[in-house]
Amino acid sequence: MIDAKTLVDLVRNTAPYLFDEYREKVALPQFRYVEILNQAAIEATTVEWTTEFPEFYQLCLSAHFATVGTFVPTDVDVAIRQKLWKGVHHEKRFVPLWNQVQEFAGWDESLVSKRVVMTPSGKKLSGHQGEWFSIAMGAYGTALKVAPDFIPEIRGQIESVVKNHEAALIELQAAFSASPTIVTARAYFDGVASVAHNLGDLDRMIDAWEIEDTDVLKRRVYRSGHEDAKNPRPAFLKAGEVYQAMLASENHRHFALREPKGLRRSPKFLLNYGPFFDDWGTLIVETGVNTGILSEGDFREVVEALVVGWKKLNPKSIYVSQGYARALCGIMKALPRGREDLENLVPPVIRKELREGGLRTLTGVSRSQFESQWVRKLSQLLA
Repeated sequence: MIDAKTLVDLVRNTAPYLFDEYREKVALPQFRYVEILNQAAIEATTVEWTTEFPEFYQLCLSAHFATVGTFVPTDVDVAIRQKLWKGVHHEKRFVPLWNQVQEFAGWDESLVSKRVVMTPSGKKLSGHQGEWFSIAMGAYGTALKVAPDFIPEIRGQIESVVKNHEAALIELQAAFSASPTIVTARAYFDGVASVAHNLGDLDRMIDAWEIEDTDVLKRRVYRSGHEDAKNPRPAFLKAGEVYQAMLASENHRHFALREPKGLRRSPKFLLNYGPFFDDWGTLIVETGVNTGILSEGDFREVVEALVVGWKKLNPKSIYVSQGYARALCGIMKALPRGREDLENLVPPVIRKELREGGLRTLTGVSRSQFESQWVRKLSQLLA
C-alpha cells in the first residue's frame, strides 16, 4: 500500500489549491475531506499510518474524492473498493469503515469537480456517486461475510441512490421534451453521462465481489440499464442508447490533458462533461492567460495537448470525438485575432494539424451550428 506522505504529495501535485485557498473550508462538514487532507499533510511524517489504522481508509477516501474529478486522480480506487476491505474480519472493524462510507456520501464535490448536474426539482447526479457505489459495494460484500446485521441498511442505501438516478433522468428527459434547447439538452446529456458511469461502477463491483445471482440487491439493481436485467428500467435503457450513440467517445479519461501541468493550478480549469467545451476553452484564455495564472508556455502546452489528444482520439479520420475541437473553438473566440493568434502560438507541426483535415473542418463549425446539431439528434433519439 501507498504510504500517507506519498499519498498527500500526490494530491498536492494534482490539486494544490486544497492546501492553500481551500483551507478555510475545513470547518464545513460537507468539505471535511479538505480538513482530513490538510491534517494528514501535518501528521503524515509523525503519525504511524498503517492499513490497520481506520483513519488510513478515511485518508484514502479523501484523496480519491478530492482528485477523481481532476486531470490526475490518485490511484487508490482499488484500495478503497476492495483491498482495505479484505482485512476486515469482524463487525467491530467493519463499523468505522462503513461509517466513513456514509460520510463520503454527504461530502460536496463542487470544490473538486465540474461533472455535476441538478434537476429542476433539486435532484443531483454526479460522477462522484459512482465512486460511492464502488465503496458501498465494498461494504456490502464485506457485510455478507462478517456483518450480516448491516446488510439491509447498506442494500437500502444503494437502492435509494439508484432510484434517485432513475427519477432524476426521467425529470431531465421530460424537461428537454417540454423545451428542447441546448440548456435542457446539456443537462440531460450530463445526467446520461453520470448515470452511465455510475451504474457501470456499480455493476463492476457486483462482479468484483462475486455477489450471487440469488442476492436480493443484485436481483434489484444489477445491469439496470440492460435489456437482460432482472428489473430493467426504461429511463436507464434510453440513457444507455443515447450514451452509446452520442457520448461514449466524448467522456474518456482525458490522458492528453494530464501533460499540461498549468491546468492543475486552479479548480477553475477542471473539465466538465464532453463534448461541450467551448466555454472551457474561452475560460483558459480569459481566466488563465489574461490573468497570468497560465504563462504563454503553459497556454501553448494546453493547445498542443488538445491537438495531439484530438488526433489520438480520431486515428482513422472518423471524427467520433469532437470535444477537443470545441475547446479550440472556445480558445479562438477569446483570442483577439482568433485562429491567426492560435496558429502563431504553436510550432509548425501543430500548426499544420490546425490548418488541415478534420480538425480544420470541425473548428470551422460555429458553436450555434454544433449545438443545434446535438439538440436535433437528441430529439430524434428520444422521439
